[in-house]
Amino acid sequence: MWKRLLHAGGRGRYNQQTMLAAADNVKRWAGTGSRIARRWRSAALDLVYPPTCLGCYAELAFDAESSLHPSFCQPCLGQVHCFRGATCRKCGAPTPGAAPQNSCPRCEGTKLWFDGTVALGEYEGLLRDWLLRMKGDGFESLALAVAELILQEHRHQIANLDVDVVVPVPMHWRRRLRRGTNAPTLLAERIAGYLRVPMAANLLRRTRHTPPQFSVPPSQRRANVRNAFAVRSGYHLERARVLLVDDILTTGSTCSASASVLKRSGASHVAVVVAARTLRQ
Repeated sequence: MWKRLLHAGGRGRYNQQTMLAAADNVKRWAGTGSRIARRWRSAALDLVYPPTCLGCYAELAFDAESSLHPSFCQPCLGQVHCFRGATCRKCGAPTPGAAPQNSCPRCEGTKLWFDGTVALGEYEGLLRDWLLRMKGDGFESLALAVAELILQEHRHQIANLDVDVVVPVPMHWRRRLRRGTNAPTLLAERIAGYLRVPMAANLLRRTRHTPPQFSVPPSQRRANVRNAFAVRSGYHLERARVLLVDDILTTGSTCSASASVLKRSGASHVAVVVAARTLRQ
């Protein structure tokens, strides 16, 4: 199936497919030698700088059978309340019963422009602490580790969305200057890499500087982000399936406003992936 995302610069599915194929050839050509070199380099670095948990900075045990080390220790992972049971397909909140539901009391009767949500876990405790840290500069490794955790828990569900492009919820440039990084962009980058689809970090833009959603009463959050997003000129989303990535979903107002703009620009389907879903509003 041809890529439905085109940019005015002329790069469509064909060029993207060609670049991906070239990258695969390089990986195959590099092959075993580079993997061995990485393993030796990782082992040498671990002798000098033992790997530590990105959540609590405790030292992690070295796995002699693999060059891959967990990013979080087991005690930290045990404190993250991941959603592993039935959830609402629309807003991602846990639901009673064994089967997912199309809506739940948290989103029923609310107009949400996105078509579904995948959430790692509840916005509380240790996961909440991690996401607050991710909002500061210098925590890129933590954001990428959280993205890996999302994929570990929900990789099949995310893959089955069959998306064409991954788009992070953007941050206004004034806030970006203060923080230096946008956590949703880092999450989106890793998820797009797993899905092998483009990550369009600049497709959406903030048209105005809005107060943070957490500082606004829930009843006013929809108005706070109304007309706050736009698709940049030169992007064409005709019939595209978009994966929108954010760090936290509470009322869904931010993702809904973003999805509305994407659909008005031609997207046929917008799914949302977030690191955390707030259950207390």
